[in-house]
Amino acid sequence: MTGHAVAPRGLWALRLVALLGLAGCAQMSESSKRHELARTQGKYQVLLTYDVESVAGRCKFVHNINPDDEPGWRPTNAELPDYFKTEAVYIGADTVVVRERVGEAYICGPAPLNPDGTRRTADPPPQ
Repeated sequence: MTGHAVAPRGLWALRLVALLGLAGCAQMSESSKRHELARTQGKYQVLLTYDVESVAGRCKFVHNINPDDEPGWRPTNAELPDYFKTEAVYIGADTVVVRERVGEAYICGPAPLNPDGTRRTADPPPQ
């Protein structure tokens, strides 16, 4: 009798694991789509600069971008400009200050960028 009661619980747990797996795949798929948009469209809206003073006091720092921390792939020096631009727009930045092999991502415009290069709206739409 106890074996019969365990089967439905085991089946329920299996369904839960499958559902979580599907949610994880959907999350990865969405992330991949956003990264592809950043790589093919959004990067063209990002400004690369070596002038730290151009962002000082007028832009908001977002994140450091370190290509040497990339798992499994290390961009060459020739690939760095595209890499910095793609990663910057993916996180919403519109400007990257380049310091050798590290980039500092900033938002200098009125709002962060979407992965496709358009500006995010400052206010949520009315409902």
